[in-house]
Amino acid sequence: MGEQSGPIIRWFRRWRGADDAGPDWWVDLATGQVEKGRQSPAAQRMGPYATREAAEHAFERARERNEAWEAEDRRRRAEDRGEDPDEP
Repeated sequence: MGEQSGPIIRWFRRWRGADDAGPDWWVDLATGQVEKGRQSPAAQRMGPYATREAAEHAFERARERNEAWEAEDRRRRAEDRGEDPDEP
């Protein structure tokens, strides 16, 4: 029987870090270090990222997304109160 390559097998190989593109990049939340492959415990890492550079900017990107989501929450709360969301 030949090598299996169905979607579940491909997902599992990727999850293991054994896909053809190599392991993904992760950020260890405890140390802030970028890691290649799954080195830290799952609860202690953020990712995966396709490149080392993307992982290196993970905290910056997360901060930007959080700020955008918080601004959207403020806007929606203002609309729910009947206020103009564009006024301070």
